[in-house]
Amino acid sequence: MAFSRLLPLPLLLFLTACGSKDSAPGEAAPTDGEEESAVKPKALVTVGTVQTDTLTDVLQLSAVSAFPAKDALRATTTGYVLAPTPVVGQQVRAGQTVFTIQTKESKTLHLDQLTGDPRLKFSGIIRIKSARAGILATVDKLAGDYVQDGEQLGLTYDRSRFGFVLDVPVTQLRYVHTGQNCRIILPDGRTLTGRVAEVLATADVSIQTQRYTIRPTGPVPELPENLAVQVELDKTAPHLARTLPRGAVLTDETQTEFWVMKLLNDSTAVKVPVTVGAQEKDHIEIKAPAFNPKDKILLSGNFGLDDTAAVKVTRPVGAEARPEK
Repeated sequence: MAFSRLLPLPLLLFLTACGSKDSAPGEAAPTDGEEESAVKPKALVTVGTVQTDTLTDVLQLSAVSAFPAKDALRATTTGYVLAPTPVVGQQVRAGQTVFTIQTKESKTLHLDQLTGDPRLKFSGIIRIKSARAGILATVDKLAGDYVQDGEQLGLTYDRSRFGFVLDVPVTQLRYVHTGQNCRIILPDGRTLTGRVAEVLATADVSIQTQRYTIRPTGPVPELPENLAVQVELDKTAPHLARTLPRGAVLTDETQTEFWVMKLLNDSTAVKVPVTVGAQEKDHIEIKAPAFNPKDKILLSGNFGLDDTAAVKVTRPVGAEARPEK
């Protein structure tokens, strides 16, 4: 039964092919680390150099819009509120009639209908006018309501006193003073010019802040009260500084350590700790170390890279080739 030891031809070819993948006699087999390094992909990155820009150290704080002065519209007699009554948010002009009251006697005797001679002022109709231009904040009485002399009918914001309330931490008080110019950033991105108008004499004991008022110095759009905005104040005068794009500077979760990835050679990037200074929207000042103008810093593809990472420099999307000189 010797024929039973023969292997089928397909199986014999398969074993021969598998054996060809083994190392040749006398040749060391590749280790796992060498195989992994051979196939490990390189991170695609773009690079740039440190630039010199004019920067200003800016203090950013939160503020809210406010109408610090409000005018109360009060009844000047006892009577009934007549229609039409205003609505909350309505704009009123200086001297505009906001509420109309008919005295109790006039309503009882129908004097408003009996007085036909315009020279006779016995109609009993009293008009309550706004002293200043503003916006109606509240409407406390409606048509048909009976009111007493001196009772509040509504409340208007004094538009001439419109501004923003700014809470400054006591640790930053040295950077804020009355008369200082500032920029007011609205939620939709628009920027208004403003000035620190006055400082209030009390501080918030719980959060240790000092309250200031900010007044716009230019045209102001129609804004509601209690609108949250950002206020920028210059802490220093403009100065020349070495900067990098914001995306080139990396930091930890607590934002206490900062670093960049510097290109060591054509395919290796190393981690370099840096000390940052003024930070603007697109650029960050690099105070230390003093990079060489020819040092190449990773601008993109740098996030999550380890020290001494393998990289491949690529051209940014949309960049045009520059002719060599």
